[in-house]
Amino acid sequence: MNQPQAQTQLRHGRVTSPASRGAVAIEQGLLGAWQVNEMEGGKNFPALVAGPFPAPYQTDSASVAPPADGYILSGGKTDARDCVNFTNEELSKKLNRPFAWPLLNVTPGQVLEVTWEYTAPHVTRGYSWFITKDGWDPKQRISRAQLEPKSFFDDFYTQVPYYSHSEEMKAKVNHEVKLPGNKSGHHVIVLVWIVANTGNAFYQAFDVDFK
Repeated sequence: MNQPQAQTQLRHGRVTSPASRGAVAIEQGLLGAWQVNEMEGGKNFPALVAGPFPAPYQTDSASVAPPADGYILSGGKTDARDCVNFTNEELSKKLNRPFAWPLLNVTPGQVLEVTWEYTAPHVTRGYSWFITKDGWDPKQRISRAQLEPKSFFDDFYTQVPYYSHSEEMKAKVNHEVKLPGNKSGHHVIVLVWIVANTGNAFYQAFDVDFK
């Protein structure tokens, strides 16, 4: 009986390096790996509503509703996965002891290498990277108002329509991003893996400290 259950819980994908909030939640016993593989919500972020994916990729499957403010980091999931949206105060209360999201030490403008593990590598449009604004409030959950209005980097396949290029548009196990050169201190980075042939994307979040 255990094997079929295990198979149904192998969903999609997650970042394995560097440590995401999801990885920390697994380490603290708050989530299983399969739950972190399925931080899945609408792909038109930071838009608030469902609809066509922006040009020139409007032949991709239309987006379902993107995550609501306060639930962005879990891809809109409000079940146990909500823990990745927690502030340090909420997390400490949940764990019943003082705890803060660990910070990844980075430098402005550095190249950050990311490794994914996929359990269902969908036809991929690409990856978008978002970061908190200067002066954001760590005591508040991440909302659109806490993030810079536009992604600081997009890594997209340009082939259209996707259904004529499905074999080429593979999810990337390893990729990298150049971090903004003008940030200092604690920030949250949101990495969105955008799927071409469904209405969804997968959300991963990282706490970084720009030195």
